[in-house]
Amino acid sequence: MKIGVRAHDFGRQPIESLAANIKEAGFACVQLAPTKAIEDISSFSDITESRLEAIQTAFVRNNIEITVLGCYIEPSVTDTALRLKNVNIFKDNLANAKKLGVNIVGTETTNLDIDTPISEREKIYALLKDSVLRMVEQAEKEDVFVGIEPVAEHTLNTPELARRLLDEVNSKKLKIIFDPVNLVLPRTIHEQDKIFQQFFNLLGNEIVAVHMKDIAIENNQKAWRKIGCGVINYDLIFDWLHKKAPACRLLREGVQMDSYKEDIKAMERLCGLRP
Repeated sequence: MKIGVRAHDFGRQPIESLAANIKEAGFACVQLAPTKAIEDISSFSDITESRLEAIQTAFVRNNIEITVLGCYIEPSVTDTALRLKNVNIFKDNLANAKKLGVNIVGTETTNLDIDTPISEREKIYALLKDSVLRMVEQAEKEDVFVGIEPVAEHTLNTPELARRLLDEVNSKKLKIIFDPVNLVLPRTIHEQDKIFQQFFNLLGNEIVAVHMKDIAIENNQKAWRKIGCGVINYDLIFDWLHKKAPACRLLREGVQMDSYKEDIKAMERLCGLRP
């Protein structure tokens, strides 16, 4: 396993200092969202050939793997023109990933009220599926994976629905990013073991990266904690990872500059790299 981080948690910086600071902190890989992390890239239209070359050079020089290129779009919004614009942005970033030598472009799937009626969910799922089919068509041309992240408050909200999407899209270029915190709600936290085991059973072979963060439940809300200091059952998760996905990339989300060393130590313990 490699221990990594979400690059923009280090703040927007020039690309050279960003890569160097991540290396100095002790992380080996990143999820990079250029529009959030790189000082002179404010929009996707700012991503040029020369900037891609500079990004690749900086991370290679610092021996940092770009595991996921973050391109968070809204693939199931009901405004057709906006949805297709978002899809085209994602397709452009699949081409960018190819040029960078990055294997995965990642996104979530649009907020959706957890109490949305099933009939309405089906209509919005159909929009998501149409978007993903378009994205995957480009991914197959670029030989890059679409990494889609199920989130309990989004369109793709359960392991079962994610499995359905994979089956209906039917492409080897569609994979899954596993974020255990995003799969649970305050009201379902007591079911986390069941949810995670179901996720592994249905989607385990499709996981290409794991997002790492931890929470407590306070006043029926998620409250952020350092890794291993919350309620997420990482023992269960890492028992499965060690057996089934020992080369998986672990990407810390929400790093704080005053505690990232503790997070790294906790992740190393979970990986079996320290007692």
